[in-house]
Amino acid sequence: MLGSTLGAAAINYTIIHSPVVFVMIAALLVHEFGHFLVARINGADPDLPFLIPLFPLIIGVTRIKNLDPKHARSVLFAGPAFGVLFILLTILFNILYGILPFIPLFFMLTFELVMNYFGSDGRKFRKLKYQTI
Repeated sequence: MLGSTLGAAAINYTIIHSPVVFVMIAALLVHEFGHFLVARINGADPDLPFLIPLFPLIIGVTRIKNLDPKHARSVLFAGPAFGVLFILLTILFNILYGILPFIPLFFMLTFELVMNYFGSDGRKFRKLKYQTI
C-alpha cells in the first residue's frame, strides 16, 4: 500500500513539475481522442480512451465497436493527425512564449510521425490500403 502511494505521488510530482512530461501525456490523449471523435462522427460506438503506464512508455487505447469498414481509414488517420497538429500548435505556442525547450518538442513530433507509421496505427492503415472496401 505504501509503495503504490509513494509511486503515485512520484508520478504526480513528475507530471506537475515537468511541462515536457505534461505535453507528452497531453499529446497522447489528443491522439487517442482523435480516434474517438472521428469514430463517433462516423457513427461508431467508441469507448473513452484510457492510458496504460508501462515504464518507460505509456500506451493509449481507444476501443471502437460497430465501425463501418469504409470509415476505418479515416479513424486510423485521425489519431496521428490530431497528435501532430497538437504538437505543431505546442511548438508555435513555444515560439511565441518560450516555455519549453525545443529539442523535446521536435523529438515528440518525430516520434509521433515515425512511431505511428511503424506502430499499430500504421500497420492497420497499410493493411487496409490493400483491402477492397
